[in-house]
Amino acid sequence: MEKQGDGMDFETIVIREGRAEIIVPKLDYYRVSPNEYVPSKAPVFYNPLMKENRDFTVIVANVIRRGVGHRLCFGDSMAGVGVRSIRVLTEAEWDEAYANDVSQRAFATIVMNVKLNRLEDRMHTSKTDANIFHVEHSLSGSRFDMLELDPFGTPVRFLDTCFQAVKHGGVLSVTATDTANLFGVHKRAARMLYGVNVLKTGFMREIGVRVLLKAVAEAAARNERGIEPIVSVTRRHYVKVFVRVLKGRKHAFKSVSQIRFLKLRRVEKIYEPIGVVDVESCEKDFLLLGPLYTGQTCSREWLEKMLLQETEGTLINKDVFRTLETLISDDQKIVGSIDLTGLASSLHVNPPPRSLIIERLVKEGFTACRSGFDNNCVRTDAGLDELVRIIRSL
Repeated sequence: MEKQGDGMDFETIVIREGRAEIIVPKLDYYRVSPNEYVPSKAPVFYNPLMKENRDFTVIVANVIRRGVGHRLCFGDSMAGVGVRSIRVLTEAEWDEAYANDVSQRAFATIVMNVKLNRLEDRMHTSKTDANIFHVEHSLSGSRFDMLELDPFGTPVRFLDTCFQAVKHGGVLSVTATDTANLFGVHKRAARMLYGVNVLKTGFMREIGVRVLLKAVAEAAARNERGIEPIVSVTRRHYVKVFVRVLKGRKHAFKSVSQIRFLKLRRVEKIYEPIGVVDVESCEKDFLLLGPLYTGQTCSREWLEKMLLQETEGTLINKDVFRTLETLISDDQKIVGSIDLTGLASSLHVNPPPRSLIIERLVKEGFTACRSGFDNNCVRTDAGLDELVRIIRSL
């Protein structure tokens, strides 16, 4: 039995995040510049710059809270200092939370933060491996309405047990910070960890989202669950996805049927998406990326509900709502996009405004919208030749 409070053998400060008042390690432990931190060097993992990541969790938790009338239970298997659970209880008004971390120092910090925020009757703490924590909450009556998995690096070795700990219709939130693998920078690691062949393209952030969703969907299927993506974001150095968990083989089959390959054509340094295909073989002069999750990465209904919170005097960062607005402007009907900055550079011209190119494409009868993931990209059914012609004419 761990003694609560043991392990606080480092300097701390008290800060406020959202409505939570929390004890964290002194930031000088791991600050490398005014706005840059290396949390892995801290005695307890806490990254101030990941507040926006936690903001997304709070927004989704608020949507869930307003949609149901029963008691809601939140779980965080790698809680760090426990701030995410505290914010879900205090800002989204959930009834109960379980915050776990394998680190003794983190456990001791969480205990202190629970007391500091007077949540002893609603927040439970534990110190164990994340997979064990998931299994301990795998029985009916102990599962979570929402479970957060936010490891350092890849989440793949924790995904299978996650699905045992989430209720049917509940939400699983997964963060991955190994973006070099997800974006195709480290191809061998992507193959080893995620079972995909990917490379660095002009729309690598979308690829990263689809690689992570593929891993989540496959883990769900192994547990006879399916997923419905609610919102997927890629910011700074992480990819984060929220999915509804649906129990049953029919949901599992539906999810894995979305795992396919993306066919590409390479013209110099530009990659042109051709379409989604089922087979792994590919004719000469084309490339295949994948397998990837090729279904919808966000729910418009959920995005609209999340955006409603912007006018409610919320403590959520405004940049989070800007991200949601960008996602809702992406119709997601086409997988992949074209990097306009890279294309203009290859043509030795200045890139025209993306909005002007989209307007011209739509006027000519093509489908076109901004990508919700890659800032310089346009999602369109127009071919590369048409885009080159339009850019040259502007």
